[in-house]
Amino acid sequence: MDKTILVVDDDPYILDLSVRYLKAKGCRVLSTTDPETAYSLAEKERPNLIISDIAMPALDGFTLLKGLRGNKVTQEIPLVLLTGSDKMSDVEEGFASGAQAYLLKPIDWDTAWPKIEPLLKQRA
Repeated sequence: MDKTILVVDDDPYILDLSVRYLKAKGCRVLSTTDPETAYSLAEKERPNLIISDIAMPALDGFTLLKGLRGNKVTQEIPLVLLTGSDKMSDVEEGFASGAQAYLLKPIDWDTAWPKIEPLLKQRA
């Protein structure tokens, strides 16, 4: 597939599972547990897609998303939010902030991949 995905999650276990699955799908995967590092990785590497957890210490996924949208270099990168919460207010805030899709933890990759794959194709 030759697409790059940046995965941001403060849970190393979730991060590891995500990286393994996406690599098995043929993607190049960048990962970090630190949302601050995600900014510089996104700017430097310009991934085809970013998957970010919402609930992280210091900087949450909403703040990360808004920061990426405010940067000319990263504003067009599709972003998928990852959360353990299915609260409608979180979902609405995510889409209002510019997220293209939502994945619930634990990730069911059989339902997650069909949401992710079209986003990878739209950004060549």
